[in-house]
Amino acid sequence: MKSIIFSVIFLLLSSQAFSQTFLVSGKISDEKNQALSFSSVLVKGTTQGTNANADGFYSLKLQPGSYELIFQYVGYKKKIEKIIVEGNVTKNVILAPESYELKEVVIKDGEDPAYAVIRQAIKKRKYYLNQVNAFTCKAYIKGLQRLKEYPKKMVKLLNAMSPNGEKIDSTLLGVVYLSESETKYHYRKPNDEKEIMYSSKVSGDNKAFSFNQVSDMKFSVYENLITLDGLSDRPFISPINENALLSYRYKLLGTTFEDGKMLNKIEITPKRKTDPCFRGIIYIQENTWRVHSADVYLTKDAKIDFVDTLHIKQLNAPVNDSIWMSTGLNMTFNFKVFGFSGDGYFNAVFSDYDMNPVFPKKFFKSEVLKVEDGANKKDTAYWESTRPVPLTDEEQADYRRKDSIGKIKNSDRYKDSLDRQGNKLTFSDLILGYSYNKSAKKFSLNTSGLLTSGIQYNTVEGVNASIKVNMTKRYENNQYHNISVAVRYGFSNYLWGGTINWKYLHKPEKFESFNVKLGTSALQFNSNEPINASMNTYYTLFNNDNFMKLYKKTYAGFDYRRELINGLITNFKAEYAERSALRNTTSDLWVDNKNKLFTSNDPLNPHTDDSSFKVNNSFIVELGISIRFKQKYYTRPHEKIIVGSKFPIINLSYTKAIPGLNTKADYDIAKMSIDDNIKMGLFGTFAYRLKGGYFLSNKHVEFVDYKHFDGNQTVLANNDYLNSFKLLPYYAYSTKNWYAEGHAEHHFNGFIFNKIPLLKKYRIQEVVGGHILFNDKLDQYYEVNFGIEHIFQIIRLDYVLGYGPYGKFNQGFLIGLGLEF
Repeated sequence: MKSIIFSVIFLLLSSQAFSQTFLVSGKISDEKNQALSFSSVLVKGTTQGTNANADGFYSLKLQPGSYELIFQYVGYKKKIEKIIVEGNVTKNVILAPESYELKEVVIKDGEDPAYAVIRQAIKKRKYYLNQVNAFTCKAYIKGLQRLKEYPKKMVKLLNAMSPNGEKIDSTLLGVVYLSESETKYHYRKPNDEKEIMYSSKVSGDNKAFSFNQVSDMKFSVYENLITLDGLSDRPFISPINENALLSYRYKLLGTTFEDGKMLNKIEITPKRKTDPCFRGIIYIQENTWRVHSADVYLTKDAKIDFVDTLHIKQLNAPVNDSIWMSTGLNMTFNFKVFGFSGDGYFNAVFSDYDMNPVFPKKFFKSEVLKVEDGANKKDTAYWESTRPVPLTDEEQADYRRKDSIGKIKNSDRYKDSLDRQGNKLTFSDLILGYSYNKSAKKFSLNTSGLLTSGIQYNTVEGVNASIKVNMTKRYENNQYHNISVAVRYGFSNYLWGGTINWKYLHKPEKFESFNVKLGTSALQFNSNEPINASMNTYYTLFNNDNFMKLYKKTYAGFDYRRELINGLITNFKAEYAERSALRNTTSDLWVDNKNKLFTSNDPLNPHTDDSSFKVNNSFIVELGISIRFKQKYYTRPHEKIIVGSKFPIINLSYTKAIPGLNTKADYDIAKMSIDDNIKMGLFGTFAYRLKGGYFLSNKHVEFVDYKHFDGNQTVLANNDYLNSFKLLPYYAYSTKNWYAEGHAEHHFNGFIFNKIPLLKKYRIQEVVGGHILFNDKLDQYYEVNFGIEHIFQIIRLDYVLGYGPYGKFNQGFLIGLGLEF
């Protein structure tokens, strides 16, 4: 009996001892006692480790025992310290700069010896790229952004327009974003990956999820082209790209030895200032020719967006006898845009590598990121016990301040007091629009103002004005109800119009929604409304061109949308409507062109007001499906975010106008479209959309039911460039039989202009496009456009050539938006 008792006690004590951990912490500095920010700490013989924080402090939890800790920082000598863990241990470490010898460097045939090393590394690039078949690891990522300066005049304007009375002041400066996340990352060759985020923390918002992702922190010089999504339209050339010698200059700064193996320190610089290339230093191990570490950066010259400089430090280390993996990656940046300036960083720690994982069957599907329920519910005690990188004083202060402010701001009492202030009606509300909020109940109401209500002019309604009211009620699970009401009045034809729409998002993760709409209003014959109302106002008043053609529609309709399975979305619509003709009621203009007369409001009979369009009713149903094979997506609690696919999107629809019930419209039409966006590396991005349709029957088709094409007869381009023609008359080739159209554009993303000295400094980019249309009314219609985009970051200018029936050529310049964001 005594032996059993002693055995039980021994087992209990042993299990307690093995489960107990102690804290090993300290500061990593250089010889001048300057902190070595984000330096690496590894436990020798394992893949366990951490990074120091921005102030050089590190912490590591270890069970009792003897360990060898490897302290590393790019460009410094590696240091190994033996420790015995029997309690908490403080170990401060000073690293010395690596000394690189150049005694044996010999310049041969005018070529720096770095080129011979680079050639060997290029030969081994594919081997190291394909060396790993599969792996898993844990990843801890911390992100921080600071705002150091903001445009005071803009903030003053924003304060004046604030809908809830909350003001922006100097407290805006400092940390504006701080988050941490813990993820389990899974990879299998060639392209299968999956992240599971099991903990997430955002300073000041306990309901938000971190945007930190391992997929955004993947940086490998073994890839020919390195993609940094969100920072550039084009990828960057790796310094050991198979053709890197055409883009880079190399200089051997020296050699040193680490663990008995020689390291080559090589400086890299672009041959051309604006090429998408890195600058900095890479360290390559002799004989194995693997990249030991990298300390590189990008500047505005490389055409990165939003940030002025991006600095990347990566340290690789062995995880077994033959494979090296990244143990730490740090990205620091500074930015200045529209008067705002600041800096920040993302710091990633990769640990617990498993290079021989066994994945369950069908583990890799289309879900590439899953944020677990409760990931953002972990408390302070949890983070203090698991956080591998200690918080800096600045980060601790930000958490304390914002979390305390967050508790106040999230209280119903605070929200109600803020709403009472913000809900007061002011003069600016009458001009810009009024907002009413009940934040505690997640309810908002917004109305348009005199400036935003849309006072326009056309020859049917004359001066017309509208007011819109929008009400939304949201719920914790991302469901919402939305009711929008609009009232419109034409001062020349005395026509009132009004619409009301109700939308209910029922299952956000399935995109399931219901929509009911009722209304009577003046609408364009083309339901896509290709004619901008403001531009039509200008052309009517100043150029005698009344392009907009309207009819009156009184209707009731219902829409239903849902994703059945991943990548397959179905949509059902039904609508009963009365359609009636409208006539021009005014010919007022400000500049009279004696050589022009206004056309009638009937697109089929532009020279007579005796419209062939009579009052008619229709009952139309439509069933549509959208297909995208192997669609990738992220999931968060009650949310699904589609991130794309290597396959195009296919849209199919069938529309039936059902006669009877006092309706005459009787036709069937089947439609199909295919569109895709293809990244072509350094050569840019190619996008296309192909569409076609066929009226299976057309017993009774009113002109409003014809297939209309999105044309343009103004200098303002339709910003849906892949769905519109640039010079095509709006209704000249509308059809009730069949049609086929195609649109394509290639964005070179600076591939050409960056090589032209006079153009490259302006950061503009080149684009070319082609558009084609066939139907029963014309044998052919072609357009080719040559454009410049990103002018002042947002403007796009195109020169367009059109070739239509009877060999007729047309040409013109168009201006539009080509947003860089």
